[in-house]
Amino acid sequence: MGEVDDVSTKGTDGNSASVIGGAADAPVDSAPLSGERPPTREEAEAILDRVVALYQDHAAAANPAGTHKISWRINWDSDAVSASVQLKPGEDWTIQVTRGWLTAPSMTTEVFALTMCHEMGHFIGGFPFKTNRGGDSAGALGTSISSEGQSDYFATKDCLPRLWANETEANAAAFAELDPSARERCTTAYSDLASQQLCGRILRASLQTGRLYEEQEVLQAPRELVYPRLDTPDTTEAAVTKEGHPTSQCRLDTLVAGAVCSVKATGTGIPGFVPPYAEYSDASEEAARPFACQTGPGARPRCWFQPDTVATDCSGLGEAACVVEDGVHGVRYCDTTFGVSYYWCFQDEVCKTSSDGFSDCYAADVDPEEGSP
Repeated sequence: MGEVDDVSTKGTDGNSASVIGGAADAPVDSAPLSGERPPTREEAEAILDRVVALYQDHAAAANPAGTHKISWRINWDSDAVSASVQLKPGEDWTIQVTRGWLTAPSMTTEVFALTMCHEMGHFIGGFPFKTNRGGDSAGALGTSISSEGQSDYFATKDCLPRLWANETEANAAAFAELDPSARERCTTAYSDLASQQLCGRILRASLQTGRLYEEQEVLQAPRELVYPRLDTPDTTEAAVTKEGHPTSQCRLDTLVAGAVCSVKATGTGIPGFVPPYAEYSDASEEAARPFACQTGPGARPRCWFQPDTVATDCSGLGEAACVVEDGVHGVRYCDTTFGVSYYWCFQDEVCKTSSDGFSDCYAADVDPEEGSP
């Protein structure tokens, strides 16, 4: 299984989006927030060490037990704005970060912690997964890559609460900084003050991270910069669960849902990691159900998560196969989440399947093994 990129853009010198700013009387989710400086090298490395240490036991317990280990790597020579994970048989589960990510607009020490928890979520977060990332071989990998929305949810629901649980002074200060309506989300979700204050710090970090997500989104697809807010939730509803990046507003909504969900993952298992691996299946959804809020403010937002997604049985069809209808060649694809779809060849092409099972459209005189006549 190869690398999974969360964010990958060119260096930000000279073409970055607007950084944090705002009038003094602006709402808390659009005004400057505290701690707005990127982490130093020492801070970044310490955060990664701590995040990795939290879940090393999960890797050790993954099948086959004792063969997996989580590691991290920072590329100090790269100005690309990139954070990703790598998962390969016989190798560590690796979080990879560039120097450009550490210096991205709106990056703070707490945003860095949240985004590293997001990266950990790709390994530990569980269902829903990115489908067909490893297939049956995922069993040997010990896990499968969680979707982007699930990794956001894991970051604020499970990872940050563990990372910041004992930092009571910082939690209290962050909670006090939020406006009453934001604090109310946490006082409604939790009955004890310590949990409320921890929730408040996670909310503040979520707001900061939402700004970074928006800025990166605009860098990759230029448009007007519109920062996500607590009071402007994404009201769209996905027809099927999305595996890729939702919009920045949807991502903030997900981070907030994770912060106020009191259902925390337990044990060292990967929620929903059951056969068929790396597929959207009823078995996987049911196995993961006890580890997430299913209703209320802590439930995953419908802007990316659709619990009524119907899994398609692709076992008799395969991932891709050649088909011919009315003399026209094409490729039939089957995805457990998105169902069956077809790609039809051009008039002078035919579908051929190579020895490794890859089906595609080729000119009649092209050998799929050779790539040329």
